[in-house]
Amino acid sequence: MLENIALIKEVHELMPISKAEALAQEYLAKIALEDIGLLRLVQCTPTDIFYVMLIRALMSKEMNIIILTPFYLIHDLKSIQTILENMQLLNNNKEITIFDIITNEIHYEGCLCNTVK
Repeated sequence: MLENIALIKEVHELMPISKAEALAQEYLAKIALEDIGLLRLVQCTPTDIFYVMLIRALMSKEMNIIILTPFYLIHDLKSIQTILENMQLLNNNKEITIFDIITNEIHYEGCLCNTVK
């Protein structure tokens, strides 16, 4: 996972591998997921994969991040509040917009992310 995240900085900004991986590790540490750094995709939970995808997006130069129906990937609505809080911890001043179906609206209550109906 660490290599997967670091690849964004390595390819798009020509950052050295060690520096890019250290930055990726910092992001994972912010949400106490540093232990997944050396895991392969098949060893991770759907929530871990969601975070890796989010961190990759946050490491890009794009200022807007759009998340489409995250529950198709996450599968666990019980942890949505923690996920939303972790998204806030990870966010480095980017605009995050979540597009989801209206029946999931209640799960985003109090979220600082933009939600669109």
